[in-house]
Amino acid sequence: MFVKNGKRVLALALMLVLLCPSAQAASKKSKATPTPAPREITTEVVQEIPDQVQEVLDLAYAEWEELNGKGLRRSNKYTKWRNNGEWGWCGGFITWCMLQIGVPMEEKNKITEGEVDGVVHVKEAGVGKLATGYLKMHRTTMVPQKGFLVVYGKSGSSGFEHIGLVYDVEDLGDGKYRLTTIEGNMSSTVKMYIHDYDMNAAKKSKNLSAIPKEARDREESKNFSYKVQVKGWYINMFLMPWVPDGMSGDELPEPTLTPAPV
Repeated sequence: MFVKNGKRVLALALMLVLLCPSAQAASKKSKATPTPAPREITTEVVQEIPDQVQEVLDLAYAEWEELNGKGLRRSNKYTKWRNNGEWGWCGGFITWCMLQIGVPMEEKNKITEGEVDGVVHVKEAGVGKLATGYLKMHRTTMVPQKGFLVVYGKSGSSGFEHIGLVYDVEDLGDGKYRLTTIEGNMSSTVKMYIHDYDMNAAKKSKNLSAIPKEARDREESKNFSYKVQVKGWYINMFLMPWVPDGMSGDELPEPTLTPAPV
């Protein structure tokens, strides 16, 4: 008798939860992931970029060239702006370049939710923190442009493994692009990579690949490589310090965004 009554009570309680709008709303709210819609930008490669962004690219290139593959400690000139700390400095390298050029920026916790104008950056070093700040500014996309930040994920792991700076983009057509990137804290130095990226890949985890051997026209070295950095890496999203003119339309695929860790 106790078992029967217990089942009836449980069933009645379940019905009340399902019928109660406030309970349903609370349930949905707890499962919601507050990721703003990605910006829709032109899929064409823009040649004329803001002067400040070009200055950042020129500085990153100069640093890459000067280091020439020299290894650095975890505490180095690219980390001094953040209490001279010792940490993985891939994002710190980008923010250091932005600081040197005077790009306006704010820490992620001080950024107000909503779109902003002009060239901006997030004054953070961690990949997740950078992504969180750009998400709050509605500046994420799956379309690459020069001066964007590329966020890498790893299959079976975090979508925020590493971040680099897009130095150049070649449009290969059909949503495929050849990316030249400059990335800090790769083998403890600043390295350049050239990879192919397919915006329309059937699986996001397969959107990054090495370029064909016949298309490689330079010798690999300690500071330059055609190899995909780590097995299983893919491009999770691009972060936009600047937004190209001419929003393109409704045909762009929306990125599958994992909420960035705070």
